[in-house]
Amino acid sequence: MSATFPFTTDRSLDNEPEAQELLARRGPVVPATMGPIEIWLALSYAACKQVLTDPRFSREEATRPGGPVTLPSAANPLVLTSMDGRRHARTRKLVASAFSPRMVALLEPRVQEIVDSLLDASPVDLVSGLCVPLPTMVICELLGAPYSDAPDIRRWTGRLMTGRLTPEELREVEDEMQGYLADLVEEKRVRPDDKLITALVLAHDEGGHLTSAELLANLQMLLAAGHDTTVNQLGNSLLTLLRHPAEMQRLIDSPALIGTAVDELLRFSRLIAATLPRVTTEAVSLEGVQLPAGAAVLPVLSSANRDPAVFPDPDRLDVGRDNAAPLAMGFGPHYCVGAQLAKLELRIALTSVLKRFPGLRLAVDESSLSYRMETNVRALVSLPVAW
Repeated sequence: MSATFPFTTDRSLDNEPEAQELLARRGPVVPATMGPIEIWLALSYAACKQVLTDPRFSREEATRPGGPVTLPSAANPLVLTSMDGRRHARTRKLVASAFSPRMVALLEPRVQEIVDSLLDASPVDLVSGLCVPLPTMVICELLGAPYSDAPDIRRWTGRLMTGRLTPEELREVEDEMQGYLADLVEEKRVRPDDKLITALVLAHDEGGHLTSAELLANLQMLLAAGHDTTVNQLGNSLLTLLRHPAEMQRLIDSPALIGTAVDELLRFSRLIAATLPRVTTEAVSLEGVQLPAGAAVLPVLSSANRDPAVFPDPDRLDVGRDNAAPLAMGFGPHYCVGAQLAKLELRIALTSVLKRFPGLRLAVDESSLSYRMETNVRALVSLPVAW
């Protein structure tokens, strides 16, 4: 019997039991239906890693008309995440310079300053008081967008990150956001600064590296996805630690574990069920399963990150786990361009919260917590706390 996607797992769960059961009972690659589309689910760590690195699994092909779509705003063929080969390498090189290890290291004092200022207010809701403003402020500063525009940016992002947009609704929100960005681009031409939008504008104007449409589409992607995933991963990570007080205390007692703890929380605390789909460009063997050319394949990261063949005792949170190496931020050519920045924000925010509030606890019964249901990501509405 064919499996179905999306899964029906409750948003409150850190894991994806349906995917884990499919991996355990039916193997690493399983046929499924996603609405009217037939698709293959890559469930194991090895299968997902191959799909993410093997050029025969194409993102570009998945954006063609009739291709598999899990997030309409990510199916735009002009954005970095929809490109393959030389087009992808060219665009990524332009964008990645702002997220280099050196640039991220230079941002560390500013990120700490933002976190400290937010925690000085003793937020009783960590979502609205920390998780939302921190990544939003950081991405605005990195790109050179005024933080005063954050309410509009969050509103547009909320719509872009839903999987339920009609083509007309998507076009409406993209027109709004790209109109805003077009005005910002013109402003940077007149008054350039040292931020990413100015750098991309200069590259566009001087060398024609990006068309105007590519420039606006990728700025939209960076502004939206560049902060929303961190917003939600931070909220989920804080809740996961609150659910595991012994591991939270271990991190309080040994703050040097924060690097492994962030990787472990990325592995353990589910943000999405699966990353963007691919389509095979030729017949290919995936973990012993023969797939024809034109097959739609979905890398299910939530099961890959709990694969017992890679992670011993995968359903146990271990903030000191060696070599966690989760696939939460992808792998290979499409590895999240902002991964190092996101990890920096997570490290600083988690360390600072636990240092400032070692008695942190939920202020409400966990059953009263709610999640945004319109989005594909696991996103807390609020996280009321006391200490």
